[in-house]
Amino acid sequence: MIIIMETIKKLGAKSLTYFNFPESYIANYNYGNILYQKEKYEEAIEEYKKALKGFPPKEKECSIRINYALAICKTVKLDESDKESIENAIELYESAIDVLTEKGCANKNDNLGHSEKAETLKKDIQDEINRLKQSKNNQNQNNENKDENNNDEEQKNELDEQTQAIEKQIQDLKEQAIKEERAVEDKYKYRNSEFNKNKKNW
Repeated sequence: MIIIMETIKKLGAKSLTYFNFPESYIANYNYGNILYQKEKYEEAIEEYKKALKGFPPKEKECSIRINYALAICKTVKLDESDKESIENAIELYESAIDVLTEKGCANKNDNLGHSEKAETLKKDIQDEINRLKQSKNNQNQNNENKDENNNDEEQKNELDEQTQAIEKQIQDLKEQAIKEERAVEDKYKYRNSEFNKNKKNW
């Protein structure tokens, strides 16, 4: 027994998972908690998965699932200015809820799960999912508004260009009319001048 304990000390906490304890889930669960505290969330998740395969009793299973769901939430890397990042975060949060509801620790549709802590965590995660979905919808609405504003601006610019083109055509027609009017006036002035000359010669 002393040799086994010395070996465990040398190998560290992870070695606990390799020995056949009557409640084998305990070693994986404890080691998962150690990894969680060290912020090694992905590795902690793997240990919690192993712990769940060790047939823990119902009350212990909920504790494992709560920590498992928390570890998933800790892996979320969120940039709310990026739509894809929001979608990835929602997907991870939903998978955390699935962990809590899979065996009834929390209930998917109401508050009838057999763990109050699991229900509370599920509600908190769902609130965050709802907030992110609203943020995503707001981004979509803002993008649509920007598109509409851009379209309005383009239409306004196009209308301004058309108006300027019409005004130029009107101005050109006015100038042409003035030229023609002056040409006619000059023609009549010339004729009157010739007529008066000829009249004097009579």
